[in-house]
Amino acid sequence: MRSVIRAAGAAATMAILFSTLAWAVAPSLSDILPRGGTRGGVVEVDFHGGNLADAVDIMFHDTGITVAEIGAAEAGKVHVKLNIAPDCQLGTHAMRVRTKTGVTNLKLFSVGALTEVDENEAANNDQKNPVVLALGTTINGQTTNEDADYFAFDLAAGDRLSAEVEAIRLGGPLFDPKLRLFDPAGREVVAEDDTPMMVQDAAFVYEVKEAGRYTIAMSEAAFGGAGGYYYRLHVGKFPRPMAVTPMGGAPGSEVNVTWLGDPALTAQPVAAPQPSVMSTVVFASNDSGISPTPVPFRASALPGTLEVEPNNDAATATVGAAPGAFDGVINQQGDIDFYKFEGTAGQVYDIRVFAREMGSPLDSVAVILNPSGSALASNDDAVGPDSYMRVTLAETGAHTVYVNDHLSRGGQTFAYRIEVSPVTPTLSFSTNMGAGNFTYEPANLTVHAGNHNFMLVNIARAEFDGPLSLTFDGLPQGVTADFDPIVAGQTVVPVVLTAAADAPVAGSMIAFNGKLEQEGTNVTGGLKQDVVLIYGDNLVIFQTRRVERLATAVGEAAPFSIEIVQPKVPLVQNGTMNLKVVAKRNEGFTAPINLRTLWMPSGVAAGTADIPEGGTEAALFMNANGGAAVGTHRIAVIGTSSGYTVSTAMTPIMVAAPWVTFDVATAESEQGKPAQLKVTVNQLAAFDGSFNAELLGLPKGCTTPAQTFTKDTKELVFPIEVAADAPVGKFGNLFIRAVIQKDGEDVLHQWGGGQLAVFAPLPPAAAPAPEAAPKPEEKKPDEPARKTRFPVAAAG
Repeated sequence: MRSVIRAAGAAATMAILFSTLAWAVAPSLSDILPRGGTRGGVVEVDFHGGNLADAVDIMFHDTGITVAEIGAAEAGKVHVKLNIAPDCQLGTHAMRVRTKTGVTNLKLFSVGALTEVDENEAANNDQKNPVVLALGTTINGQTTNEDADYFAFDLAAGDRLSAEVEAIRLGGPLFDPKLRLFDPAGREVVAEDDTPMMVQDAAFVYEVKEAGRYTIAMSEAAFGGAGGYYYRLHVGKFPRPMAVTPMGGAPGSEVNVTWLGDPALTAQPVAAPQPSVMSTVVFASNDSGISPTPVPFRASALPGTLEVEPNNDAATATVGAAPGAFDGVINQQGDIDFYKFEGTAGQVYDIRVFAREMGSPLDSVAVILNPSGSALASNDDAVGPDSYMRVTLAETGAHTVYVNDHLSRGGQTFAYRIEVSPVTPTLSFSTNMGAGNFTYEPANLTVHAGNHNFMLVNIARAEFDGPLSLTFDGLPQGVTADFDPIVAGQTVVPVVLTAAADAPVAGSMIAFNGKLEQEGTNVTGGLKQDVVLIYGDNLVIFQTRRVERLATAVGEAAPFSIEIVQPKVPLVQNGTMNLKVVAKRNEGFTAPINLRTLWMPSGVAAGTADIPEGGTEAALFMNANGGAAVGTHRIAVIGTSSGYTVSTAMTPIMVAAPWVTFDVATAESEQGKPAQLKVTVNQLAAFDGSFNAELLGLPKGCTTPAQTFTKDTKELVFPIEVAADAPVGKFGNLFIRAVIQKDGEDVLHQWGGGQLAVFAPLPPAAAPAPEAAPKPEEKKPDEPARKTRFPVAAAG
């Protein structure tokens, strides 16, 4: 039984009106300005983009921010008042604009705890005359080409100065900011670029030794910049650790952590967060404030062990347990940290080092040793620069695992966490709406009232297989989801969402809930989608944002819908089909409609087509290879026009074994001489009537008429005319194309394998040459005597 999931609640009735002069298009979002705001108040923000004049709401992937008011809107901008809760988590929040016709791409907005000011670009370009500000300020600024912004702060001896810039982490262009600090005499005392925990952003903490006016310079590292190079510069006395140890703890527990990289911080208890996209982080806080952005933290129930120095060799290894986690710091050049745990032969563990992924500069190398001291496994860069290996313990006893930096570097922020965990099954989903890559799709979908839209759901299983159940929680009112059961081994599932004609224009964040349907198991999973925010050169993915819910909107009715005319006959293996798609247009809507597919059954492919301007139908060319999956499969076709994207309903098509096959033989001939090619006909299914078979793939100058066959035909003979100027050679890939009709529709069969060899004629036999008269013998002159150093002795 296929699944149909319906949203709860009765749909409200609404009238949909269309203009015959202009049609709406999908909205887009380019910038949110300012790029952040202070929590605990209302912030006025402009959302910039395209087709935003009918904006009705802001959709949030994270909690803590709500809409206070949607203000004036125009095509390129909508003004919004955001209410930021006092306890809203600091850092970036993912959000989108929803209009009456759709939902935009994702952009980031940063929440801070300091006083917000906008830079005065006209007054902050001179190092000798900088803008003077108070500590505890977040500056919203922009870096243009060859631009440097200068901000001054009056400090007393003994003060601490903390500075952090959010730039590339805001998800804008490929921005590489740099911070420099100048003392009262104008000497550069700090130059910070690419702080490891902050991607390409920068942060520093400075202990003031001399009272006076200190100046911070904010610029792009190579003094580049452009219109979209926005930044948020936080300056104050707040704590700013660059790492933490341990790097994880059991969700909900209190963990005593040591902050690294800020000399004024000491150990502090923190509440280990629950695992989620937004909250798997911790913050350093004290009387001076709270860090502006979080420190990554692992939510893990594994029992933890902190390193105890010295542990630089196997004899002094810190003892822990497996399964378990080992946290430490490679705190100096050449440092190596060893740990021991008891293990039993046959146990299988995943050993994963978390370092660079958590913002540590460590490039880990991990090695595990048997109790006998021999190496069991080692790894360097399995997960980016971090190490991972799966091992099966070969011996029983105390095993040793050690870690060091690939280049033998070390320092106070070179923290790491080694997790030794049993192999466990995992399940997750991602979506594809046509951007070409499952993992990095934008994770939004609009379904227009009275219409359908298609998404392909990717299934990522690890360490298990079996049938799955899948539900979509939080569908907008009036929306249903239609898909077929998910069987063992299936990696994708096509899904069509349908909005009732009276579905209200609305939006929601949909949760995916998947479960392994096998008794005695408890494998569940949801959506895990990495949305691309920044591409580097050659479309290399540079920054992504993980989301766990699909932003879904019901839009006003589209001016067209499309439908597959269900074929009455099957698509056969090694055959083709023209799939008819018809469009229903609203009065006045005449634009072309592009047709495509995102999914076909295994072994089946489909092209694209266009319903022409003012037209009502087109055909998609489909073909099935010899191994195409036989059976009835439900497919959908996507239609795009004038900024609207819709799909057909899920429609069954049949894929069948061929009704007839052809064994194509080999033929030979000379230029200018006819040939015959025999084809054996194999009847595999009964059919009525007489039909034509064509021999295709012949070279230029070679022709043959079609031959008639019926269900009783065993052999066809194709007479081939070979022109005198036909090319010489062996021509393979000859094939038979035969169209069998049933119920007024064509079932096209193709079968290949034959060859025609064309030779040049032999030259005519040559006449024997006449015998030549003998020449008179000429007297040869006497040859001179041969000189030699070794004369032959005379006979005697």
